[in-house]
Amino acid sequence: MLITNEKISILRVLQSLLLVLCFASASVVSQEKKDAKRGSADDDVVRVSSNLVNLDVIVRDKKGRSITDLKAEDFSIIENGVPQTIESFDTALANSKSTNQPISVASTATPTTPDPFPRNIISLVLDGQTTDASNLKYVRDGIMRYVRDEVRDGDSVALFGISGGLQLLQPFTQDKAKLVSAVEVAYGLSSASKSSEQRANADTIASLRDQLASTASEPINVAAAGSSAAQAMITQRVLEQYVQFRSALSIQQARPVLASLAAICEGLRTIPGKKTLVVFSQGFVAPQALDWQVQSTIDIAVRANVSIYVIDSTGLTGGTPKSGALVPSSALAGISAATSQESRIRAGAGETVFDITRQEGLDRQQDLLFRISGETGGQFIKNTNDIAAGLNKIDNEIRARYTLTYRSTDANFDGSFRKVKIDVHRPDVTVVARHGYYAVPSSQVVPLSPEERKLLADASTLAAGAKLPLSLALSSFKAEGGYYTVPIALEIPPEAVKFQPKGDRQQLDLDVFGVVRRQEDKQIISRLGGKFEIGLTAPQYEAILHNKIFYRQDMELAAGAYVVELFVQDRLSGKMAVRSETLTLPGEDTEFAATAALLSHHVEPTRRAAARDELSEGSFQIRPTPSREFQTSDNLIIFFKIYNAKLDASTHKPLVRVTVTVMKDGNATIKPIDYELSETLSEPVPHLTFAKYVKLKGLAPGKYSALIEVRDLVAQKTLKQDAWFLIVP
Repeated sequence: MLITNEKISILRVLQSLLLVLCFASASVVSQEKKDAKRGSADDDVVRVSSNLVNLDVIVRDKKGRSITDLKAEDFSIIENGVPQTIESFDTALANSKSTNQPISVASTATPTTPDPFPRNIISLVLDGQTTDASNLKYVRDGIMRYVRDEVRDGDSVALFGISGGLQLLQPFTQDKAKLVSAVEVAYGLSSASKSSEQRANADTIASLRDQLASTASEPINVAAAGSSAAQAMITQRVLEQYVQFRSALSIQQARPVLASLAAICEGLRTIPGKKTLVVFSQGFVAPQALDWQVQSTIDIAVRANVSIYVIDSTGLTGGTPKSGALVPSSALAGISAATSQESRIRAGAGETVFDITRQEGLDRQQDLLFRISGETGGQFIKNTNDIAAGLNKIDNEIRARYTLTYRSTDANFDGSFRKVKIDVHRPDVTVVARHGYYAVPSSQVVPLSPEERKLLADASTLAAGAKLPLSLALSSFKAEGGYYTVPIALEIPPEAVKFQPKGDRQQLDLDVFGVVRRQEDKQIISRLGGKFEIGLTAPQYEAILHNKIFYRQDMELAAGAYVVELFVQDRLSGKMAVRSETLTLPGEDTEFAATAALLSHHVEPTRRAAARDELSEGSFQIRPTPSREFQTSDNLIIFFKIYNAKLDASTHKPLVRVTVTVMKDGNATIKPIDYELSETLSEPVPHLTFAKYVKLKGLAPGKYSALIEVRDLVAQKTLKQDAWFLIVP
């Protein structure tokens, strides 16, 4: 059974996003310090340690006014009940007169010379994924007023846009004219907004539900029963398709916004100063499947000490948006059949009741905005057409913030949550700061949920007690630009998992989670997997009992050495498998080479000829067999690719001979089979593909090996490899 076949170019996307941010961050340094006089090159280095924690703090008096004249000795910090020592203290901007650098309070070194490096770093982010063109005018006018009236000499501001991806509209600058010009360019950014599509889809869903409700309430006579029931069934099926479409739209809308916010924060992590990110958004719904990305976006912002403020670009509204759909009025109503069946079950897209409530409940689009802003030390501003006033309110908070830095006494950054309490030694004051942080290692740039971080921390313990049998296969194929496409395939025997009857189907619930680390520094560079809840029909269930549960995911990686860590859990039985595999991808070369042979006994026609798949040959796709278990009735398919074969001077084609010999106990069991290859395929890079099969009929059960010899007849070079497999009764 094939669960999924998804190709993800995570590394390239992440690298491109961070490249944009590194460029933006570098522009802050290079553009704003040209006239700075420094004593040594070391002054330019910002050293960040994994247990160094930065916190922004606002202190208000009993009338709500900001207090900006406090000193380092006025503060104390307690983390998980343990007092911490403040290493540096950055005064509030509103009270800064003589220095632009934080003051070290952990040493008695001579104060440094004042530095013109800007301390106030502001990222303005226009969410074109959600902001309608009709509301963009308020945002544009508000930003322009803010830039002209409030941006000061010590500020550096950049403008970003999100419209399907992250765009750097203006690198960090103190030039107001450049910022105003960039805002004008951003005016057309929301042309790709999916908000109108979401609203139209929500209206259709509400209409279909009304139709179902009216059908259920009308008396049906005997003559009309058949047609009425058929119409209700059709309406129900159409409704499920629209719900599935809604879930897909939500993911399309939410994922780029979350990824962009995380990328900006990560790019600002090593930049000193008070860092603020202001998002102009109408809000979005993130399905439950993206919960890990929401939390990880918050974690990355907290680690970078970036406060995220959100201004609702919807503007002034008469009330909270509603979809008109039926939502449980209470928890009791939700489990007592007071709502429609469609609201209580999972639809085709895998939406849960929680997802449905997110989509249709009160403030459904704004919950995440509150959460992201609140947990990063920012604020959510809504229900106003005066965007400039909202920006001014944010600006006042920015200039009233103190920044405290301490080195946590707990240097084990294991991903757990740590509570932080800040006390101010002055009566009748209110302290506004984050309540804590997740202890995420500074080297981790890939978003992970707290549960996933715990899995990684406990990997060795979990591996020792793993009870779920798992077969894993890694293969790699050259792609464009020196990259590799790496299909990761796994198999689980069906008898090892638990199936649960659910109506007329058998339910299978699997969690697949993995990470790819660079071997040299253990940094996580990509993640893989997902949650799979699959209802099998009777024929599907019968077929899987005679086969394997199969999962495949492709990644794109640069040359280098990696470690792949994989966790698979059967939620119904609680069984788990934990695997760790190394992967070495050589750098670009011109030597005659071949990939490791991939073994299979499953092949099927490809339905989309335009879709390029590394495991396809002609109109057929190979499904790997990671277990390497075969029966005598199977054909052993051997698949690999050959690179850098020399061209014949007369034919201008390569000529490669492949010889396959099936061996058992050191003896050949069948006559060696020869094949000649000469047709070069150009995509994605020039190569020859070997995709042939060997009949296993008549062979006894046991362990075998396929000895493979690949010979370049033009260059007279030879490669050999040995691929083992089992024949089972």
